[in-house]
Amino acid sequence: MNRRHFLQVVGSVAVATQLPWQAFAQTYDDPEAVYDRVRKSPDLRLSLYGGSIAIALDGDFQALDKDRVETWLRRGASAIAAYFGRFPVDQWSLLVTAKDGSRIGPATTWGYPGSVTHLTVGRNVTDDALRDDWVMVHEMTHLALPRVPMRSEWFMEGSATYVEPVARAQRGQIPPREVWRWAVDDMPKGQPRRGDEGLDHTHTWGRTYWGGAMYWLLAEIAIYKHSNGKYRLQDALRAINRASGGNKVLWSVAQVAQAGDAAVKGDALASLYGELKDRPVTIDLDGMLGQLGVSEQDGVIRFDDRAPLAALRRSITTL
Repeated sequence: MNRRHFLQVVGSVAVATQLPWQAFAQTYDDPEAVYDRVRKSPDLRLSLYGGSIAIALDGDFQALDKDRVETWLRRGASAIAAYFGRFPVDQWSLLVTAKDGSRIGPATTWGYPGSVTHLTVGRNVTDDALRDDWVMVHEMTHLALPRVPMRSEWFMEGSATYVEPVARAQRGQIPPREVWRWAVDDMPKGQPRRGDEGLDHTHTWGRTYWGGAMYWLLAEIAIYKHSNGKYRLQDALRAINRASGGNKVLWSVAQVAQAGDAAVKGDALASLYGELKDRPVTIDLDGMLGQLGVSEQDGVIRFDDRAPLAALRRSITTL
């Protein structure tokens, strides 16, 4: 199952029920059960980038041994810590459950009874798949921001969808063209369709993941322009993470926006939320990408360094 297909399947179930953990047919469908399993008998304990991580392995792992899991986790943590300046929470519990096959995911992250994630992985997963995996970093991104009311789930899923490839590119784990490939191919799925009532009221998978990701790209551009290049979205998200401590707390979107906007001395997050939450707004995505100097020609992502926002594009995927 590739990245886009995974997001489509998971998003359609989780958003419809507003209970993400019920999207998966698995033993651990209760965050307290996951948390207790890790707390009582962790198989690994790591201290990485300011975070204490406890990991439990459940099921018949066979070839998927502790060393491979640790390598996989360290790679993801290095990307997320580079983006946020540290590991996003002080303590994280991770349960990795083995399943048949070779695929990574599904996964679910909760903020209670602590920051906890359940992630499934195939026993036959290859080293290449673990090295190229995006699911771990997507879930780690969820740790960084406060939980918000379920009507605004797009705010959380959009941030994870946007930040994950950027963080990996900043760390040199994927090329920048792969980041913008996802924007060209997948962000159009986030545009409003007939009957749309705004991001807070239209809970389709496309609007939740890719509509949410477009919000954060719009914020990226607005922050850069307003500050004349002094600040980036990354500065706002780091400030939100520091102020909240991550996903253990429940905030309103207004609280999150206020913390981020204060850090970059603007109002981009609040203004865009007010514009997009209650009504359908079609984004000129091609124009926005053109300003960044991103286009697709003959199936290849190409960059134009003469574009007005080419410097921003380069900075997004550079530490």
